[in-house]
Amino acid sequence: MKLKTILLVVSLLLGHAVQAADDARVRETLRALTLRLRSAETERNNLLAEKAQMEQEKKTLTEKVDALTKQVATDKETISTLTSKTSVQEASLTQAKEALDKLKSAYDEAVAIARKEKASHDKAADELVLLQRKLSDREDRNRKLFTLANEILTRYEKFAMGEALAAREPFTGLTRVKLENLVQDYQDKISEQRSRP
Repeated sequence: MKLKTILLVVSLLLGHAVQAADDARVRETLRALTLRLRSAETERNNLLAEKAQMEQEKKTLTEKVDALTKQVATDKETISTLTSKTSVQEASLTQAKEALDKLKSAYDEAVAIARKEKASHDKAADELVLLQRKLSDREDRNRKLFTLANEILTRYEKFAMGEALAAREPFTGLTRVKLENLVQDYQDKISEQRSRP
């Protein structure tokens, strides 16, 4: 009985010892699981905080992308407007250059015509001066011829009948020579006053 009791006590002790050892292992396992659970909760909380931060950053970046997209669209419109304005200005500049070239050629032609006209005017002025000199010279000669013709008419008027008979004198012919000399002198004077081309 002693043996039975010892066996019973030993088995109780062994059962108790096994149970105590199992309890310690269970506690150790429980403690390890609790630590893991806390670590997992901490890690989960960190991940949730990181997720919230990333979502906030994503929201901020999305807003920035939207703003940049709107800015790009605005910039494209501005570039398109500026490009069309540049095209219009280039066309206007081309037209202005063409008009300037036309004006320059018209000016050159006008200058050439003005030079020709000035040369023609100068030539005409020179010819006018020459013609005025000729006219003055011819007017002077005309006056002299007129005076000479009047002198001839006056002498002819004074030629009397006796002088006419004497001029026909057949013997001496002095009056005739005198008249011929007068005619010759008048012809010389008229010839001197004659206009020459």
